[in-house]
Amino acid sequence: MRTAALLLPLLLLAGRAQAAALSRGPYLESMGASDVTVRFRTDIDTVAWLSYGAAPDCERFLTPAGPGIEHRVQLYGLLPDTTHCYRIYLPVEQSTCDYQAYQGTFVTFPDEDKPDFSFLAFGGSGSGSQDQRDLAAQMDKFTPDFVLHTGDMLSSGRDSEADDEFFAPYSSMLARVPFFPTLGLSDYGPGYDKPAGREFLRYNYLPFHSVPYTGLYPHYYYFDIGNARFVVLDANSFAGARYAPALRPGLKQYKWLEFVLSRARDKAWKFVVLNEPLYSTGSEPREDEIKTLEPLFQKYGVDLVLQGRDRDYERTVPLKDGAPDQVAGITYVTLGGGGMSLGVEQRTEPWSAKFLPEYTFALFAVRDRDLKMTVYDKSGEVVDTLEIQK
Repeated sequence: MRTAALLLPLLLLAGRAQAAALSRGPYLESMGASDVTVRFRTDIDTVAWLSYGAAPDCERFLTPAGPGIEHRVQLYGLLPDTTHCYRIYLPVEQSTCDYQAYQGTFVTFPDEDKPDFSFLAFGGSGSGSQDQRDLAAQMDKFTPDFVLHTGDMLSSGRDSEADDEFFAPYSSMLARVPFFPTLGLSDYGPGYDKPAGREFLRYNYLPFHSVPYTGLYPHYYYFDIGNARFVVLDANSFAGARYAPALRPGLKQYKWLEFVLSRARDKAWKFVVLNEPLYSTGSEPREDEIKTLEPLFQKYGVDLVLQGRDRDYERTVPLKDGAPDQVAGITYVTLGGGGMSLGVEQRTEPWSAKFLPEYTFALFAVRDRDLKMTVYDKSGEVVDTLEIQK
């Protein structure tokens, strides 16, 4: 690999060449034990190269990207639970040189026989506000295996606002930790309930995000890590999203959900992630969602349901059929206070264990059959905890 680290400044000063530059990213998505997707945007239509390997051997493998502005590079053959380094090279026009535009590292998922992992979860972040940036700074202090977003990444879903509201606040984490997104109602755009919203995701979401091809891209999917399965749903049809896939008995997403949960019986942990909450005192009761989804969650032993949409933090007691049940109940956690304007508690319910109209994120640490959730606010203070032993 030829680089122009020394030659590039001279060429640019002389006005004889122009170098392509990164204008977004890099950011990691859709990771596993042996693969990851690296994405980035360049300021001009260009080819690029990406080298990678187990650290410190960053030049073990080389793969091209492009031509184009949006670059998506899948890295295969990685070692599980291993720190890898990667470098992005971009060309210098009117020359035979290229230069190193970025160097970073990431750690791949552990094999199935290693039951320990950690992750961050948050949502409702799309605002570009100082509150969002303060919360992002606190999140950046941690080194989780991955990050879950519970939806509503952008205030109106448009890619034109994505840098200010998503890629810039989390730039450091995005380059070293994979994010797994959930579609929220705002991600469907302002015309989510109108015929004009039909092509919105095609132009504002699909070109910029990758999720595992284990369901219906980009709406719903699942992934495994350690002894856990994570199932990410698109429940926005309940909220009126015209082109969101329906989630009702007999229909495709529902049948897929049952199949995926039924094939996870050997997993110690089962998590479901969706933007539309089932149990929340920050909004009106969701009886339709509860009646549709709760029986399936209970049948297949879901442990935690992570929710978004409402702009707050809330944790329920373990619930079965809407009543407290410490043995067979499911805990529902709303994580929607990622940066957007906060909501208020609209009613009181006996099943609500904690409600906070604050900017928060949660750190989950799974150690075999023990789970601990620690919730932090934007100043880094612990505001809630939860422990589950199985």
